[in-house]
Amino acid sequence: MRREVCLLLALVALLLTSGARTIRDRAEGARGLGSFQKGMVLGIFSKTDPEYFRQNLNEMQNLGVDSVSLIVPKVQKDVSSIGFYDDPWITPSDESLRLAIREAHRRGMRVFLLPIVYLEVLKEGEWRGTLAPGDWDAWFRTYEAMITHYARMAGEERVEYFSAGSELCSTEKMRERWERVIRKIRSVYPGPITYSANWDHLNPVSFGERLDFLGMNAYYEVGKETGPEVNAMVARWKVIQKGIRSWRRANGDKPVVITEIGYPSRSGASVDPWNYFGEGDPAPEEQRKCFEAFFQAWKGETMLAGVYFYLWWGNGGPQDRDYTPRGKPAQDVIQAWYAGGGERDGSGCPSEVKP
Repeated sequence: MRREVCLLLALVALLLTSGARTIRDRAEGARGLGSFQKGMVLGIFSKTDPEYFRQNLNEMQNLGVDSVSLIVPKVQKDVSSIGFYDDPWITPSDESLRLAIREAHRRGMRVFLLPIVYLEVLKEGEWRGTLAPGDWDAWFRTYEAMITHYARMAGEERVEYFSAGSELCSTEKMRERWERVIRKIRSVYPGPITYSANWDHLNPVSFGERLDFLGMNAYYEVGKETGPEVNAMVARWKVIQKGIRSWRRANGDKPVVITEIGYPSRSGASVDPWNYFGEGDPAPEEQRKCFEAFFQAWKGETMLAGVYFYLWWGNGGPQDRDYTPRGKPAQDVIQAWYAGGGERDGSGCPSEVKP
């Protein structure tokens, strides 16, 4: 009996040590991001129906997606206010977030959790990048509480990647404050951490050395000068990549992940892809060309460790003007790249798109 008890205690000790080692190893190996992240943003918003997650994750997986981004909008009244609240139409509940994470993991897919600040009231020229509260200390205290809540959930659910913030341009030179935020996150989440910088505001990010990989959205105006011609947009991307490469060198040559990129299927999508409210006729072919140019420009680019396309959501189809590639020619382009080229080959480079 005594021998059995001793064996049982030894087994418990081994399991506890193994669990501690797993957490420590994840923390120490945070810079190891694994294989190329063939990503897509899932439009979760306020959805709670398990069947919704199953259907959409199955469709995404059939495209070759192996990494799912879950964006969590937390609402702030306006650029000068302090504090966050949920909007029942756009903010997923903790329950629905956990459900989506578990359904993705059940399919062997990785998860990237990305909380963002959403402003209810906007004046001309205002957005999350122009926050200006009267008390920055108070704002960061509320932000830390909010982001730590989701970081703790990410740790509990073994989420693979986590973003400390997104596009908060007016805060990015506040290095000490952001270092405190990152420490808070690391106290509850052992995985790789990034920050999603805005495409036109990379260099002001002063805390890149504290991150495990460099995140950015990439709504570059690649067709602004030439229109949606693939070769011209590829050439424009090559110029853009020089700037991204310099930014990467300045931050320790960390891997770059494009945490968000997409194109609405409307005329003018290549000119202002960031414009959620842009006008124009349905133009699925222009959307397709934008994706094709992206793939041609980035194939073989070793600094890229992953990309998340915005957004799998809604019914889609040729008359839809929104960002989703669902039921549009762009869907086939994404599937071809992910099937034959999204992942890295033996050299560590994304392979070319297969015909």
